[in-house]
Amino acid sequence: MKKVLYVPLDDRPCNYHYPLQIAAMCDDIRLVAPPFEWMGQLKVPTESEKIWAWLFEEAKDADYAILSVDTLVYGNIIHSRIHQRTMEQIDDYLSRFVRLKEENPNLKIHAFNLVARVAGYNGDFEDPTYWSTCGWAIWRIGVLRDKIARGHATEEEEAELPKLLEEVPEEYLNDFLARREKDAYVNSRSIDLVQDGIFDALVVPKDDTAEYGYAAIDQKKLSQKLYETRLYDKVMVYPGADEVGSVLFARVFNLCKNYTPRVYTRYSSLLGPTVVPLYEDRPIAESIKAQITSAGGVMVETAADSDLLFALHTPGKAMIECGLQHQKDLSFTTHTNLHEFFRYLNYYHDTYQKPVALSDVAFSNGSDIEMMRHAQKAGILEFIDAYSGWNTCENSNGMALAHGIIASYYAKEGWPGETKERSREFVAIKVFEDYLFQAQIIAMAGAYVRENHNGKNPYFVADIHDEVANWMGNKLIELVAEEFDNKFQGHNVVKLDTFRMPWNRIHELHFDLKLD
Repeated sequence: MKKVLYVPLDDRPCNYHYPLQIAAMCDDIRLVAPPFEWMGQLKVPTESEKIWAWLFEEAKDADYAILSVDTLVYGNIIHSRIHQRTMEQIDDYLSRFVRLKEENPNLKIHAFNLVARVAGYNGDFEDPTYWSTCGWAIWRIGVLRDKIARGHATEEEEAELPKLLEEVPEEYLNDFLARREKDAYVNSRSIDLVQDGIFDALVVPKDDTAEYGYAAIDQKKLSQKLYETRLYDKVMVYPGADEVGSVLFARVFNLCKNYTPRVYTRYSSLLGPTVVPLYEDRPIAESIKAQITSAGGVMVETAADSDLLFALHTPGKAMIECGLQHQKDLSFTTHTNLHEFFRYLNYYHDTYQKPVALSDVAFSNGSDIEMMRHAQKAGILEFIDAYSGWNTCENSNGMALAHGIIASYYAKEGWPGETKERSREFVAIKVFEDYLFQAQIIAMAGAYVRENHNGKNPYFVADIHDEVANWMGNKLIELVAEEFDNKFQGHNVVKLDTFRMPWNRIHELHFDLKLD
């Protein structure tokens, strides 16, 4: 039994629970995470000293470790954006990775450390308090400075910058930039830890990024560092964040099994691979290469050579938000072909009898309702082995790919014990959460909160958590009955309860599910 340690990016299900649920599908790999109650919540950081003590104790007999540098240095993903760590504290935390490797030289550490996001709006739910009034301006300053430095700015944009600098209080911008420098320092030192043999591999996800801005500036520095150190084979930089724990578990799984999954990709639209998604900085096809490589797989050119079909429902020409899909333009019809897409998925399933992972990335932050109803009618949901359609494009792609890879191994080797049932339940969780909850219920929940609680912000509902969570849960139960007849892939839904909102907002709904 291989023992793999896991320190998540934060306490949300996508980071804490999903990798553990995927690991539970495996027969001889045990993924071990710190107690959930130590993980903090939103702007409450993890209990860092307890987690470090736990890590040193558990590492004594561990084979692998999947570690969030952000959590172990700052406290979690949100604290990477709001922390007040001194350089002395940061260096102390970074030195502990060295000690960890010294105490168990055989421990193989796969680390990940984000290029911190810069939110392009006014709102401080996940950012410093001054982001409520100056967030957009600080984000825009970064975009303009980057464009000017590259010689890509227009005269109007060059004239816009000094005006914005006058609008933002100097102490706010200085606080942000000082923290950004520390984040860049940790990114650079993490590469040093790879060079020194402390980290066996490093992934640097670009969280909610874009072509221009602070993240692009930081990546240029990272690219120069990688050029100097020649660590291209051990360090990967690509868009993503909340899927990375699952992707790295898939990588470690492949290493433990000496398995290189062969992945064949298929898109619902001709231009889909070339679309640059919202919150990302490159075409979808380039990120797919990174995700498959990061997970330890290899892309193949023919279905016959594959172990897994990675099917992507992409935009026809440009991505929009899930909540706007009822206003989508004709390109979602004229530049995609769901008839051919589903016909091929059925053909692949019938001909090769190999797993299919479906990533639903036509929209950000939820499924394509029309596509899912078409998929259900075409019988696709009866046999898919992995599904995702949530948050950013790479969040969805990485999660579906990680689950699909595990399924592809056991499809060849045989599912041990009840692991196939756990895999099917995870597919059901993702379908119900991303298609029924994300794409349909969230909008209704926002209206419910505002109408019944005097215009209350649906992102701040801690005081009415149980009421709202149960209201959304009951809506989910209704839709599961209405659209799935309380069944999934031939099995009855016998448990769907214990509804909770991880960060006391309507954006996520965590629940327990059981199929018979």
